[in-house]
Amino acid sequence: MMLERFLDNKRNVYLLALAAIFAESFSSVFLKLAGRESFLSIRYLFFYGCAVAVMGLYAVAWQLILEKLPLTTAYLRKGVTYVLIFLWASLIFGEQITLQQIVGIVIIIAGMVVSMSDGG
Repeated sequence: MMLERFLDNKRNVYLLALAAIFAESFSSVFLKLAGRESFLSIRYLFFYGCAVAVMGLYAVAWQLILEKLPLTTAYLRKGVTYVLIFLWASLIFGEQITLQQIVGIVIIIAGMVVSMSDGG
């Protein structure tokens, strides 16, 4: 099957993981947009539906990733989600960036770099 051949390449698995993490971070954007609308309004249902759809695609992609990567290797990369959500909050919603948030993001990135330094 073509998907199996695609996922036999480790680089492709990492690319799929990055795409899945990127998509997962965007589910938070849709949920924030839904939260700005009247409960059960058309726009609320649209944004909430987008979040559910994105998470559904993420769940399928993540299952494929977990079949190819060790659990610790896959989940250590999920720290990127927090960095992306921080970025979306600032760029899309104009939320204020504080020094404490920047320090937290730097700590998350440093933790990912240290944990991946063994070649995983």
